[in-house]
Amino acid sequence: MEKPYDNPIYKIASKLSGEDENVLSDVCECIVNTSDYFNSHKEDYENRGINYECKNEIIQWIGMVDSLLRNGYICECDYAEELDDVLACLGDLNGVKRHSLPLEQCWFDERDEITDWCEIIDQKWNPQGMCVAAIDIDSDSYVMFPCSPDHLDALFGYANEAGFLIDQAYRM
Repeated sequence: MEKPYDNPIYKIASKLSGEDENVLSDVCECIVNTSDYFNSHKEDYENRGINYECKNEIIQWIGMVDSLLRNGYICECDYAEELDDVLACLGDLNGVKRHSLPLEQCWFDERDEITDWCEIIDQKWNPQGMCVAAIDIDSDSYVMFPCSPDHLDALFGYANEAGFLIDQAYRM
């Protein structure tokens, strides 16, 4: 049986959630009992266009993403989302609140895109040693979270090991 704490997906969930027991328990279940987990969350997967025939790694990756979303560690915005909605989404995240990271409407041009807004946020958050990172879920959504550059390097490595991508949001 696979040791979930050795799995790079578990390591990502651990880092992003600050070792939140709810998230880790959920992700552990997804890794250890992938088909049971899929069946328990079938509607969530189907809403993302993922079926039982997908590889276990994809089911586990999306299971991690959905658990982090439910627990307020990451947010998901459509590529065409309005600036107000993107700022509200980011502003509600646990990490943004915990680090008291500013998000001010006046920094942005509403006609720009999410990647442009994330690049501006990175510049504004740089003095606090933070940036906006994103998890690639192979869709036109941006799955974003605040992150320190040191953590981003580790997360990039874990994601790569799992066959996926985490990087600064403006690069996605």
